[in-house]
Amino acid sequence: MSSRNIPAQIGRAVIALLAVGALAGQAGVVWAANWVVEHHQWIADRSIALQFEPGAELTDYAEKAQFSAEGEIYFYASRPEVVPALEFDNYCSRDEPGIGVLGCYRLQEQRIYLYDVTDERLSAMEPVIAAHEMLHAVWGRFDPATRDDLAVLLEEGFAQLPDEHPLRERIVSYEEYDPNSRIPELYALLGTEAEVLPAALEAHYANYFTDRQRVVALAAEVYGIFDSFGAELDSLVADLDARLVVINSKKAQYELDAEILGADIAIYNDRVSRYNDGEDIDGAENFDTEQANLIQRQDTLRTERQEIEGLIDEYNALLDELNTLNQELTELNQGINITLEAEEELDDIDTVEQAS
Repeated sequence: MSSRNIPAQIGRAVIALLAVGALAGQAGVVWAANWVVEHHQWIADRSIALQFEPGAELTDYAEKAQFSAEGEIYFYASRPEVVPALEFDNYCSRDEPGIGVLGCYRLQEQRIYLYDVTDERLSAMEPVIAAHEMLHAVWGRFDPATRDDLAVLLEEGFAQLPDEHPLRERIVSYEEYDPNSRIPELYALLGTEAEVLPAALEAHYANYFTDRQRVVALAAEVYGIFDSFGAELDSLVADLDARLVVINSKKAQYELDAEILGADIAIYNDRVSRYNDGEDIDGAENFDTEQANLIQRQDTLRTERQEIEGLIDEYNALLDELNTLNQELTELNQGINITLEAEEELDDIDTVEQAS
């Protein structure tokens, strides 16, 4: 090969490389176009999230629930809105007594709506609901194969829950309302309210939370408030029931003794009256003893009546406490958008009347 041929050969090599580069560029454009088409939702989510201005309330929810950067993207991409109570049913409605709807993810709009919880005692519930709905938004992006794989893990996680865990009862309510909701709801519920999960499922949720236990703790805090009220109400009702048994027993005995005493006094008075009219009455010499005995029985009954009245006063004071707790619990239920049917309302127990 002569030196003169080198430039020509190098030139062809450069041309060949450029040609290969051009072909590669064309393939890259096609590949990139296909990627964009296949990942349009991924791109749209990030674009919407970047443009969305959440405000202090929503960022507070995300912070308290410990959303990861990925979790925040799906939350903000859903353009969450906190809706006042009077308007909430326009966005999220479930006309079922005893069920509190605090948020929803509307699939067609790909938007999250959150109930404005104004009761300060229940403020921990808001980030829990925000996280719950964020997970629904995430679930809405999964392909069928991913959902099938997760369904196995979700059922495994659900099976591990303690028998008394509140989610066992709640998932039944979801299924009764919509038989197809079990797996999507388990995905949102377990992710926000189950303390212990299979390792693979825990790793999955780590994509959306920096510390999932924080949102679980917030849920437990709210349910603890209701559990505390429930325990106190149960204790008061049991105490009132026991006291009522004693009061009714003592009242019945008092009324029987009073009736017998009344009859004995009537007999005594009749005998005295006939004696004073000059009639010969057997045992008239014992009138003073009989009178003293009757007066003693009257005093004893008077003491028993005072005791019963004291027991009734204590009962009615506890009853006032129970009715106050009932009212507070009703307000708490209203605070999480729960309406009770008439037969389910926490009715006041009637006061006990004093002995007559």
